[in-house]
Amino acid sequence: MALSQQEQQAFLSAIERVKQDNQTLLENSKQHPVWPLHVIPRLHGALDLIASQSVTTAAVACAAGCSHCCHHLTVEVNSAEASFIVYQWIAERRDIAALRVACQAYVDAYVDAHASGQRKPCPLLQDQHCSIYAYRPAVCRKAHSLDLAACASQAAHIPQQLERVLKSEAWIEGVTRALDEFQTQQRQPLPQALLQVLDALARQQSEQQA
Repeated sequence: MALSQQEQQAFLSAIERVKQDNQTLLENSKQHPVWPLHVIPRLHGALDLIASQSVTTAAVACAAGCSHCCHHLTVEVNSAEASFIVYQWIAERRDIAALRVACQAYVDAYVDAHASGQRKPCPLLQDQHCSIYAYRPAVCRKAHSLDLAACASQAAHIPQQLERVLKSEAWIEGVTRALDEFQTQQRQPLPQALLQVLDALARQQSEQQA
């Protein structure tokens, strides 16, 4: 759906407000060892609030156990969000080796699957449920559908709440731009991004033990 000039201006203004607000937060927390990650739970909370406040005449069709998007969409995250997910995984005392194996298996099989026109399900999907639901990526929090049949058939157009999409996109883009002011954010598919963080942590631990 095309936006009017007024809607486009409001969207761009919202992005700038989010960017400025989170730049201030980042600047004030630079002394903390993981300061770039401070904005990620804030972003997630904002997206959850937007989802709970969105009003539409049509009900959101998504529900627990519905995993069509987890099978058919490529989820991309930036560097800070990938790090946040790994740190949350560690905080829950979950097996880092298992996370690496799952992500590596996805990456190894991706080329063959992509060549055959198939999609690999997210490696963090377990029994049709997200295994990191509490700290799932921003794009997953934004994703929703008003038509389950459209998702099941992998329709080219998935009906969504326009207000929710625009507000969520403004937050995601605004936070990304704020982070870019301090350190460039590389966006990658989730499994590759998590592997990159795990490799960096392994190198850090090796250097500390040397």
